[in-house]
Formats: sequence, structure tokens, C-alpha cells
Amino acid sequence: MSSKDNTKKSTKVSIHITGMTCTTCAATIEKGLSDTPGVEQANVNFASEKVSIKYDPARVDLARMKSTISQLGYGIASSKSIFPVSGMTCASCVARVEAALSGVPGVVSATVNLASEKATVEYLDSVQFADLRKAVREAGYELGPEVQALEDVTTAAQRETRALRNRLIIAAVLAALIMAIGWGPSFAGKPFLMWALATPVQFWAGWRFYRGAWSALKHRTSDMNTLIAVGTSAAYFYSVVAVVFPGLFSSAEIELGLYFDTSAMIITLILLGRFLEARAKAQTSGAIRKLIGLQPKTALVIREGEERAISVEDVQVGDLIIVRPGERVPADGIVRQGYTSIDESMITGESIPVEKKVGDEIIGATINKTGSLQVEATK
Repeated sequence: MSSKDNTKKSTKVSIHITGMTCTTCAATIEKGLSDTPGVEQANVNFASEKVSIKYDPARVDLARMKSTISQLGYGIASSKSIFPVSGMTCASCVARVEAALSGVPGVVSATVNLASEKATVEYLDSVQFADLRKAVREAGYELGPEVQALEDVTTAAQRETRALRNRLIIAAVLAALIMAIGWGPSFAGKPFLMWALATPVQFWAGWRFYRGAWSALKHRTSDMNTLIAVGTSAAYFYSVVAVVFPGLFSSAEIELGLYFDTSAMIITLILLGRFLEARAKAQTSGAIRKLIGLQPKTALVIREGEERAISVEDVQVGDLIIVRPGERVPADGIVRQGYTSIDESMITGESIPVEKKVGDEIIGATINKTGSLQVEATK
């Protein structure tokens, strides 16, 4: 087969990755995905936390790539929702709807239940409801609006932040106790008490580091998790040997030392950094979601010489949209008729409205302050 044919078969997708902490993580994901059969190219941008993948959909799908990323110790930001499906009558209908949904770029998995007439779809944030509905409609069925969101990107991020916070609090309390006991006066059973307090910090609070190190090792690489796991394990197991077999050190004339406090405090401080990072990301995502929420739900468009109120998801590139004074602009576009001033403070922070005339670009969700416009949708 020619390279030209391969190009035609290839598909590109951008996936938001969760759990990366350094550029080594990005390199690990790139290598793992590149080694996956069917993946032609994978480029990870650590700053934006996204991976751009070029792949052959006939050989590999998003579910397989998600599994690869999970095995490496990372995750993908996806949403899972339930949609009603009408028009199905048999198991063959179920198969056709599932195939139609799975064929939409960005859909990770799709499962359809004939009895309940509902489809459970996991998809990336790049997928729009209009894409799903169009695919199902072309298959001969009808997909209704979302009836239940099982878990979206926000919920998953909040759950991850809560889990980090809980582990951080417990690790911090135990680490503080270990430090206090270690610097305090000696008493019978002191080494064993420190050992008991350090163990849950090492293997419960720090389990994520061992899991990440093992995932990296399976792919013959290493990352920040490897460094943390090896460093803290060395301090912990050295101290265990010192507690259980103190004679080994006295016979070799080596000064006996316990480093349970060191391993526990390292894990606690790194968990603190991960928690602060996760919380900052969640706050940034929340601000972006608020901006997205400003977009209107409907648009007044001119089609076949008539004004029609349609859902904003049904707006197509090239549609002429009527925007009256006081309304928000439904979509990005170019002014084709009219003159007005637009409040763009939600984008720029500038409170003074910007004048717009024919030929000027206009941003979706901004507010039309004065005149009436006809805007040609560009996105």
C-alpha cells in the first residue's frame, strides 16, 4: 500500500492526560503509545497536558490507547454520559447504534441497552453532542439529549483532589508524630513505634509512587515516581533492618540510625506538592468552564430566507446569525451586516465595549450592546 493510502487511513486525536508531573512522564507516555501497534506518531505537550496522536483506526482504537496510558500509570480526561436512543427494535439495531457512536472521532467506548433504550458513551472533551446525534441519525435512529452524566472531567478531577487531600492529611499527621518521637527522649519500644507509624505512610500514602515506578519499569524506562520510590524505600528498609537486626551494625562498628522520619516526610512533602498542583488545575478548569457556560443555548439563524431559532449545537459554518441588542453572540463569526459595540470583558477583562462593523471578527458568548447584527458563523 502506498504512503498516500496510509495518510488517508490515518486519524488524529488530541487527548488530555492526567497524572503527569514532569517531562519524563511525557517521554514515558510518548514511548508507550509509539510502541502500540497502529499508532503512527505520538507527541506529548507537558505544558498543556495533552497528547496528539496519529493512528490507524483499523488497527487501534481509543479504548486501546486509554488502556496503554492507564498501564503506564496515568489517566485521560473523559466524560461518560447516558443518552436515550429511539427507533431500535432488535439486537442488530443495538450493534448499528454502537458502531455509529464508536465511529465518531473522540468516542472512547459506547454501550447500548435495547431494553432501556439508552446508550452509555465515554468520550473526550472534543466531542460535541451534535456529532453523536448526527452519527446515530445517519444510522437510522435518533439520539436524545443527555439524561444522566455518570462522570465528567470535573467530577473525576474533584475525586482525585479529595483522594490526594485525604492521603496528605493522614501522611502529615503520621510524619509529624514520627518526627516528634524521633527527636524525643528514648524509651522502650521507640524504634518499633516509629516503624509502625512509618509503614502506612510508605505503602498506603506512597502507593501511587510504587505503582507509577512499576508501570515505568514494565516499559523499560524511569520517571519521577521511580526516584521517589527508590529513595524513600532505601531509607525505610535500611531502618527496618536496623530495628530488626541491630547487631549487624554494632558488629561492623557502624553507627545505628533510623530514617523513618526521612522517608515519611519526603512522601508527605511530595504529596503536598501534588495536591497543590491538582487544586490549582481544578481552579483553572473551573474558570474555563464558567466562560464556556456563558455561551447561549439557542441561535436565531436565516435559512431558506426565514428566521429560525435552533439549538446552538446545530449552527453550521456559514450560517447567518441574527444577534439583537442585549443578546450574547452564539458563535464565533464575521459581521456581515450592521454596526454595534460588543462587550468583550469576559475575554479581555476590558470593560469598555469594542465597536464592530462589517468585516470585523466577533467572538462567541460576548454581549452585543447596541445595534442589531447579522453574523456569519465561522466556527
